[in-house]
Amino acid sequence: MEIISCKLENMQDYGKTTDCNVFSIHVKITDIGVRAREMIDMLSNKSWINELGIIPRMSYEARAERTIEKLVNDILKKVSTTVSTEFGEFLISASAQDSLEMQHNHTKVPLAELLKEKVTGNPGFDFHTETHTNLIAFGEAKYSGTGNPYRNAMEQIADFVVLKKDVAELVDLQYFVSAESIENIKQDQKGFVAAFSINSQNPADILNNALSSTYIDDLLEHDELYVIGIEVNA
Repeated sequence: MEIISCKLENMQDYGKTTDCNVFSIHVKITDIGVRAREMIDMLSNKSWINELGIIPRMSYEARAERTIEKLVNDILKKVSTTVSTEFGEFLISASAQDSLEMQHNHTKVPLAELLKEKVTGNPGFDFHTETHTNLIAFGEAKYSGTGNPYRNAMEQIADFVVLKKDVAELVDLQYFVSAESIENIKQDQKGFVAAFSINSQNPADILNNALSSTYIDDLLEHDELYVIGIEVNA
């Protein structure tokens, strides 16, 4: 996984007026097999469970066990050079988290797939991080083998905010973020991440299109926004 660019955007360049801090990241993945093996190693590390109290530890271990088995055996171990939609969205989530950790010193929260009871396809945000400014960042990942689904990611985030799905997830997130970020979200201070695959000869143009689109407008009402475009070259 390679970070091609990472910057704080001046949204006036895109015709937007906002107090939101908007960051863009361009990521490129060239070896799907290597990336899949890295994700298997990440899933196999369950140290986050061991750090919990006895009751949440028992609960999350029971929830995560089936999901980890399915993701590793049914999805990741079957990856060679092709990307399915199911693997693609998992790939986008994990790569977005890694890029935020590398470039912005975010703390990763265990992927939403591991925290919820349904084995896959959870209704809600796909991933979360805690920013270096002690905000919870709620992430949505969209993958397409042919398109550039930034619209889908941004509209999904806006819909989830209306439905208060970010608030609904706090019962789980409280175990993995700081007390400061919990206090901040009580004041409605939070961030969001729109992560999506890029299929284009000109990835920078796609990121510019995402930043200048009307789909981003509702997201600019919040404190921080990260727009992450990920090239997946199988």
